[in-house]
Amino acid sequence: MPPLGTGPSRRALWRSLDDLAGDATFRELVGREFPSYADEMLAPSRRDFLRLMGASVALAGMTACRRWPAEAIVPLAHRPPGYVPGATSQYATSFELGGAATGLLVTSYDGRPIKIEGNPAHPQSLGATDPIAQATVLQLYDPDRSTDVVLREKGSATVRDRDAFLAWAGPLFASLKASGGQGLRVLSEPSSSPTMADLKARVAAVFPKAVWVEWDPLSRDAAREGAAMAFGAPMRTHLALEKAKVIAAFDADVLFDDPTALANARAWAERRRAGDGTMNRLYAIESAYSLTGGSADHRIAVAPALVPVILGRLAARLLEGGVTLPSEASGLTASIDRFAAHPHDDPRIEVLAKDLIAARGAGAIVVGPRQPAAVHALAHALNVALGNVGAAVWYSQDPEPSRPSHRDAIAKLAGEMGAGLVDTLIVLGGNPGFDVPGDLDFPKKLARVKNSIRLGLYDDETSAGCLWHVPQAHYLEAWGDARGWDGTPGVVQPLIEPLYDGMSVIELCALAIDGKPVKGYELVRRTWGGMLGAAGFEKAWRRVVHDGVFAASRYPAVAPPLVAGWGDALARLAEAQPAAGGPMELIFTRGFGVYDGRYANLGWLVELPDPITKLTWDNAALLNPSDATALNVTGSGDLVTIEANGKTIEIPAFIVPGHAKGTVTLALGWGRTSAGRIGTGIGVDVNVLRASASPWHGTASVTRASGRAALATTQDHHIVDTLGKKEQAVRAEELIRTGTLAEFAARPEFAKEMVELPEDAPLWKVHEYNGHKWGMAIDLTACTGCHACTIACQAENNIPIVGKAEVRRGREMHWIRVDRYFEGEPDGPLLAFQPMACHHCENAPCEQVCPVAATVHDREGLNVMVYNRCVGTRYCSNNCPYKVRRFNWFNNHKSESAVAIMVYNPEVTVRARGVMEKCTYCIQRIEAVKIAAKNDQRAIVDGEIVPACAQVCPTQAIAFGDLNDKTARVRRLHDDPRCYGVLEEVNTKPRTRYLARLKNPAEGLA
Repeated sequence: MPPLGTGPSRRALWRSLDDLAGDATFRELVGREFPSYADEMLAPSRRDFLRLMGASVALAGMTACRRWPAEAIVPLAHRPPGYVPGATSQYATSFELGGAATGLLVTSYDGRPIKIEGNPAHPQSLGATDPIAQATVLQLYDPDRSTDVVLREKGSATVRDRDAFLAWAGPLFASLKASGGQGLRVLSEPSSSPTMADLKARVAAVFPKAVWVEWDPLSRDAAREGAAMAFGAPMRTHLALEKAKVIAAFDADVLFDDPTALANARAWAERRRAGDGTMNRLYAIESAYSLTGGSADHRIAVAPALVPVILGRLAARLLEGGVTLPSEASGLTASIDRFAAHPHDDPRIEVLAKDLIAARGAGAIVVGPRQPAAVHALAHALNVALGNVGAAVWYSQDPEPSRPSHRDAIAKLAGEMGAGLVDTLIVLGGNPGFDVPGDLDFPKKLARVKNSIRLGLYDDETSAGCLWHVPQAHYLEAWGDARGWDGTPGVVQPLIEPLYDGMSVIELCALAIDGKPVKGYELVRRTWGGMLGAAGFEKAWRRVVHDGVFAASRYPAVAPPLVAGWGDALARLAEAQPAAGGPMELIFTRGFGVYDGRYANLGWLVELPDPITKLTWDNAALLNPSDATALNVTGSGDLVTIEANGKTIEIPAFIVPGHAKGTVTLALGWGRTSAGRIGTGIGVDVNVLRASASPWHGTASVTRASGRAALATTQDHHIVDTLGKKEQAVRAEELIRTGTLAEFAARPEFAKEMVELPEDAPLWKVHEYNGHKWGMAIDLTACTGCHACTIACQAENNIPIVGKAEVRRGREMHWIRVDRYFEGEPDGPLLAFQPMACHHCENAPCEQVCPVAATVHDREGLNVMVYNRCVGTRYCSNNCPYKVRRFNWFNNHKSESAVAIMVYNPEVTVRARGVMEKCTYCIQRIEAVKIAAKNDQRAIVDGEIVPACAQVCPTQAIAFGDLNDKTARVRRLHDDPRCYGVLEEVNTKPRTRYLARLKNPAEGLA
């Protein structure tokens, strides 16, 4: 640094910048390398430049810390009891999606929620959670959320206040009461809320002529109808996979896309540890690759119409093997015999039948929501015949047995709206203006309703067609309640005051009934007063609010008898045989992150790679490689035209190994026109091709269109190659090592023997690590690729999104990526996932090349980052063999609103432009526990420190702890014979190690 007073003046610096910005060569270079930021870099304001450069002129360096805006400090004259400023607290609540609740623990910092994790006390989460539930905290602070009451009339929109709405709504509801609700329709999402159930009953009493309509674009009504077909009444199916030795999933993604997916994944993984030499066996019969299919020991890829055939042939094999149907279902035998004559066959069906017979009473046949009701009914009959009911499968009564199907209800409502029979429509949440199948033309019919009220988080496609839009309170802002899929009730409690004076669904319902505002807290307490009883209510209520769940109160298990009379419906499915050269079968699936479109404006989920395609910021038409060749699709991104139900869309194709031949799969939830600044206009809306009578499947004409789309897919980013071997690429099987249970039994250390390790000859004295020695282990057998760890890391560590253009350049910022590997022939490959983050190497290559010691080892073996030392040379990234370091090319936080930055974790620095960043094993969590243990004068207990990724993992595939603690789980896993280190042959000595992935194929089908 020059002596004080000898440095350049501010005026001279500004002239130099002007000269450089005016240079044609420099401008061309910036425009080519940084097209999205050229204007910002070439034309900074004098004030911004001097503000950013002042520190470097004085100190010859820039700090990486975020500049927080100046705020007024107001003294807390009366501190609330138990409140410690700057300390985090956790509160239990519930998150409902699709009519099923998951228990959560939400971390609050000085009154603002910043992190969501699972509630260990809730049977549907068991302490884990999924990407969507975690990302809802980002939705809370979304600057595009609705902030105002809006009145739309005569073609214009006017911002009003709540009092104006109440003044209008009061007389309307009074007149509806007088008429008994004539012409009134209430359209809601599925809800398991006990308070909502009470309010629905009160609405029916006050407005007897009104109709309550429930709509779910991802409805599971086929399962409900199948149970009614098999048992004579709707039943809810539940799984206890911890008791299952053999699982057959027919178009069912039980490990991810299921109301009980978290509990299912935990139970499934517990029987995959192989510690006692045994594992369960999972078969998946499906069209498009799912996470369940990726975890399966055997996967059969068939078109949707052939899934019932596979199950029917399995039933025939089971009957041939001595399985007897109950007498009530004996009439199905003739229908099952028709499947036996179907030309489609697969040798794995016979093996599956033998496995299920051998595992009588410890098996489970599961059918997914896209399959017809008769397929579900046949699965129920087979589970009963195999003795699986009461063990791995159990049933409960459906809580709403008289409810019409979502398909019929929305079609009837659309017809009534079109006929002018609906005078008043109240839309409670959801987005039917976007997600109702295109053949019903819902937005056009909505315009015919005279009085329409929309309660929604966003002023979106549905609100645009309604008279009144009312902001909805986020579930983290409002009181409520909800039941898990198994009936376990829990309380939804607010963690923050409503940011925009939003109203909850139960409050709007109460307003319609009572004609005056009622607080949600009062409504929920009234409901729970009846559930908990008057005696000791206050104590019991406080316990439920504290725990977030009413323990031991799930729906009771029932053993319904089978009924006859549905053999003809089953027999008709045996006639399915897709014609060669005919139209392709069309499959609709939920968007991986955006779900049905409601999360399209959450950047964490939009930029989260799809586990199978690794696609971000887009959806695509998924095709089998041979189908792509026939369509002249030469690569992913080629545009195709799809015509179905008289509608046409143009969408990029994406070629996926293992996709069923003759099918095309489309993800819902994309192509929003009014989602917000992130979600509007990304992807393609495929709802227009859906038919209300068959919302999951159809047939379509697919042709090659001209042109290509620029897709952003991350699979080929951060490639690990030419490492460990001179002039040779590292083979994938050396990175992710797989084997079978039989191979493991015969040669337990097969994974370690796959590469030859060098002799340990360190260049410097090896540190002993006499205190703590932190390490991580990841069990690849248990990893399903759900990406919950990726979002948990992003939320915990303030990791920004960068946008599609930057992702296409390979600049996504995720600290933990989940690599996807296919193995085998393109038509039937196996799939495997491998989470990859910083390995905290003992001999860290990054540390050896950093010129400013910004990345160093600490005394406990952590490879730590000193952000305010980093000058952005990127030498460390170039020298990292795992390619897990990320560089902040730009100021990704520059345009965030004052509300959006409330989601940041204050314990983690928000990194600035020009700084390298990477996984720290959540060092802030490590230090917090160390400080607490020191203050308490005690030792740290194994499992007390849990990084964000391990905290949310549904299968507990990730373990972290002290390798010096011989009793620690991570130490046991490091000592496991399956354990190996990626690229150990280059002598990095990684602290993150993997347990080889095991499959349990049936004998003769390995």
